[in-house]
Amino acid sequence: MSARRRFAVLAACLLPLFGGVPASAETPTLRVAEMWETPTLDPLRDATLIKEKAMVTETLVTGLPDFTIAPGLALSWRREGETLWRFALRPGVRFHDGSPLTAQAVVASLEHGLSNSPSIRHHTRIASVAVAGEGEVAITTVEPFPALPAALVHAAAGIVAMSSPRAPDGTIDRPIGTGPYRVADWDPAGQRLTVTRFEDYWGEAPAIAAISFRSIPDPATRALELRKGGVDFAADVPYGDLDALAAKGFTVSRNVTARNYMLSFGSLKETPFADPRVRKALSLAIDRDEIARYVLFGMGRAGIAPFPDTMAFADPAIAVPQADPAAARVLLAGAGYAPGADGVMAREGRPLAFTLYTYAQRPGLVPMAGAIQAQLRRIGVAVTIRVAAYEAIAREMKPGDARLAALATAAYPDPDVFLRQTYHSQGTTNSWGYADARVDAALADALTAPDEAARLQAYRLVQRIVADDEPCLVIAHYGVNVAMRPGIENYRFNPIAHDYMLDPQMRLSPAPAGR
Repeated sequence: MSARRRFAVLAACLLPLFGGVPASAETPTLRVAEMWETPTLDPLRDATLIKEKAMVTETLVTGLPDFTIAPGLALSWRREGETLWRFALRPGVRFHDGSPLTAQAVVASLEHGLSNSPSIRHHTRIASVAVAGEGEVAITTVEPFPALPAALVHAAAGIVAMSSPRAPDGTIDRPIGTGPYRVADWDPAGQRLTVTRFEDYWGEAPAIAAISFRSIPDPATRALELRKGGVDFAADVPYGDLDALAAKGFTVSRNVTARNYMLSFGSLKETPFADPRVRKALSLAIDRDEIARYVLFGMGRAGIAPFPDTMAFADPAIAVPQADPAAARVLLAGAGYAPGADGVMAREGRPLAFTLYTYAQRPGLVPMAGAIQAQLRRIGVAVTIRVAAYEAIAREMKPGDARLAALATAAYPDPDVFLRQTYHSQGTTNSWGYADARVDAALADALTAPDEAARLQAYRLVQRIVADDEPCLVIAHYGVNVAMRPGIENYRFNPIAHDYMLDPQMRLSPAPAGR
């Protein structure tokens, strides 16, 4: 037992004798409305909950709000060759079961992730990991990859003890990490998770003793639970509720984050979307400024480039086009489309119509889909909206359909991941089949660039090409709102979060009377 833990136990025994407050009343539990369903705690399946929100696991490298990186479980790292890196571990770190963080434990965790998660293999490009000495780990990548330290910020690369309890199917049931909080209770049927303060945490002790998460996928229900006192903290409540919540005394913040509202197509082959004139016409018909101001209530910025100019690696020269329905109609005419009897543009008897899929967890998506539907109708494009579960969309979409989604653009703080997976001809999320030799060549050049300036030049070239070609349409850069009851202090939004990150130094006072 640590000295801090012994002191806490002694204090709990002595306080009643002197009329003090029992330790259990020291700090109330922070109750969080989680946006997503939580069927598992396996860090490879729900890394953002386990690492970014519950703070159970930690990564070798951490990401800062300005998109720079800093030491995490690794105190330092160095590149020893084109593909070889060496990471020196932070001494004195222990897992929640009391076992020490060793090079062997880190290697076992990363190998487990590489063997079971295509996402980790894709994001890190690790070929092998090995113990390099006392407290040191050697990582070899499959090719030169200067973004490796940033890639290790990815939540799925969180370090977990291989002694973590497993479910019958072999997945990790209750992860044992090194973070400031440990899993205390998990109710998969009720979609509830409780974590408690880890008394032997290597860093500064968390201020809040316990945090509970309850899955509430519907944004309106999250806002309702906040109003009636069922939860203390919620993200992405309906935008129209923000002013009303603020008027009732809730703390409300609007935050820019590394995520885009994007319209992607089922396929760019043998569909109307294969013609860049059609894609550009759809883009020009969409009034991005109107959507950002009136549909998103200012919770987002109009965009066309992969990154907003608030990110250091964005190309600030890319301008957002003004909506121009007349120019859109000219492009459609050039592509062979003419108005049919019902007013819908058609080519060779086939109307320009498609189903637009989206999902409800993020409050801007459904109203945005409605606005896009109305704006495209003005140029004779017929859109049917289908709201489905996120996981079901990929199964239901046909090549001639489209999807409106909010996609993370900086799963780790480097431009490579999003540009490569979205626009490279072999990109993991490039399911629509976009291929441009210039893009592939620039992404290859970035891997072997002699310095960061040359890397940035290559990535900005990619941004300019895809902003012009629009294989998928960036509509707006995402904004995340956070609403909290009074009494929560020290919360700082981190824009590299997938949704939101909690901070171990947040403080929580008891709820005001009557709330």
